[in-house]
Amino acid sequence: MQYFFYISTVVFLGFQLLYTFIPLFFSKVKVLNRDLPEKSISVLVPAYNEELTIKNCIDAAEGIHYSNYEVIIINDGSKDQTFETLNELLDLEISDREADHKLTYAAIKGIYHSRTHPNIYVIDKFNGGKADSLNAGIDCANSDIVITLDADSMLEINSLSYVNQYFHDEEVIALGGTVKIVQGAEKKNGIIQEKFIGKGIIKSQVISYIHGFYVRKLTQSAFNSIVVISGAFGAFYKNILIEVNGFRSTVGEDIDITLKIHEYMKANKLKKKLVYAPEAVCYTECPENLTNFYKQRIRWQKAFVDCILIYWSKLSKKFSFGVSIFFAIDGFVLGTLTAFTTLFYLIQTIFLGTNLMSALILMISVVFINALQILVSLHLCKKFGSNYSWKDYIHMFIFSQIELLTYRNLLLYLNIVGTFKYFDNDEGWGFVERKGVSSIS
Repeated sequence: MQYFFYISTVVFLGFQLLYTFIPLFFSKVKVLNRDLPEKSISVLVPAYNEELTIKNCIDAAEGIHYSNYEVIIINDGSKDQTFETLNELLDLEISDREADHKLTYAAIKGIYHSRTHPNIYVIDKFNGGKADSLNAGIDCANSDIVITLDADSMLEINSLSYVNQYFHDEEVIALGGTVKIVQGAEKKNGIIQEKFIGKGIIKSQVISYIHGFYVRKLTQSAFNSIVVISGAFGAFYKNILIEVNGFRSTVGEDIDITLKIHEYMKANKLKKKLVYAPEAVCYTECPENLTNFYKQRIRWQKAFVDCILIYWSKLSKKFSFGVSIFFAIDGFVLGTLTAFTTLFYLIQTIFLGTNLMSALILMISVVFINALQILVSLHLCKKFGSNYSWKDYIHMFIFSQIELLTYRNLLLYLNIVGTFKYFDNDEGWGFVERKGVSSIS
């Protein structure tokens, strides 16, 4: 166990060097080119019990600077007033649109078109889960490109223009945008102002998202090895989603579809790319209390364990070397296995008094690397258009060092619990309560 700890520490430091220097020196901001022809885009919004949040999503979608797009909201048998709210907001009428019947999903009750918002459609279907809802949306979409968007997510006005620009690169087969926390963001004079405010658990997630996207996603994108395109904001060619048989019903449909596309590329010897588009932004509401934070992170860990069990035996043969390394080593070994070994190592150090010097050296190294990466991520955050004040950036850096010893340790615990709870065989939406009070429209 101790030797594994030492080896994993060396590997960990190697990955941290990549995550520090690759995004810092190899990231470039795209200048928006509005002269490019607009590809057709369908924005799919699966909704289950989203009566409180769906208005924000609709309002944001209506303000987008793009013309060749449609929004398809899929009501997945909600038990609250989601469909009634949609009808009230959109003034729905029966549509003559029909599904392609190329994917499998729970039966559709009806397809509706808004009288007041010509580019918005609503699919009302029996409950089948998030992946099932996305498959219904794909089957009914009329566009070449499909975007998956959470019901509590709000697209920034230029987001689709950037998606369009990236897809004009013939090598791009799918992409993930930047997901930002909406708490603390507000629109003034047409410009979104971001502030680092709120509870500690919200601030922790702001830091986590900034680091996760601007450091980790940029690095993985540089190696064409993105392991997960976030379900909160991902874009795909519709025909590719059909080819891989759509989304699989699982607790983590976003990581699963990403790996399925990588597998499809390798099998068909396609020289294509899955990229991260930092300029394409959406805002989402994050959990505001420990109960909902716990639910969300447990679901994420269960999703990862699910994909590990399914894809582990295929890694060396059916995935590229880069995907295999980032998924197996950085994701599983460093993200899951080391949660257990670190706990064991800490217990041994505290109760037996052994490994004190090596534990101290490791702690100092982790603190130093964390500080360096946070500085890099905050620099990139500003570079890619965020407008936090300098005071906020300083506050964010200081908070990130405190967070390393508090909320970060909570994540260690949740990784362990989530791994065990995967075997509970609990499926479904993994619903996290949202207040629906935050909006940038």
